[in-house]
Amino acid sequence: MKIVALGAGRMGRGIAHVFAYAGYRVDVLDFKPRPAGDGARLRAAALGEVAANLELLRELGILTGEEKDAIIARVRIVLLEDAPEALAAAAFVFEGVTETLEAKRDALARACRHVRDDAIIASTTSSMLADTLAGLVVRPQRFLNAHFLNPAYLIPLVEVSPAKVTADETFDATKALL
Repeated sequence: MKIVALGAGRMGRGIAHVFAYAGYRVDVLDFKPRPAGDGARLRAAALGEVAANLELLRELGILTGEEKDAIIARVRIVLLEDAPEALAAAAFVFEGVTETLEAKRDALARACRHVRDDAIIASTTSSMLADTLAGLVVRPQRFLNAHFLNPAYLIPLVEVSPAKVTADETFDATKALL
């Protein structure tokens, strides 16, 4: 199962770490248009942050060097031009863009153009209601909020808030994954 962390900032990187640690392949999707050099720097910084966090866990004896390498190998940083392919392959999309309605409206609308019909979209917002955001997606029954606490890889708690229109199957599948 492929997971997409939509947004390449701290939250997207933390979510990628969580799911890669659990054995899933994760694409961290940067939705911002960037020149080629900036994209390469973003990839290096994002993978470097995940690797540094994993190194800390290795130093604490929580995982081995081989486990660290296997985890980081499951994380891929995807730039805007490869967004359609990444989104089309995703079973779950965890949106973690800037906490503004405009940013979320834009990201969710663009993501909905490419996600498959059975994909679940979850917003990691802590400040917007699921009912509000569900109106911004094509299949609101496949939407809910799943708010990770930061740093996501250290705090094993995710607040899951379905919208009124969220299907029970969506809630159950998200809960099972988490």
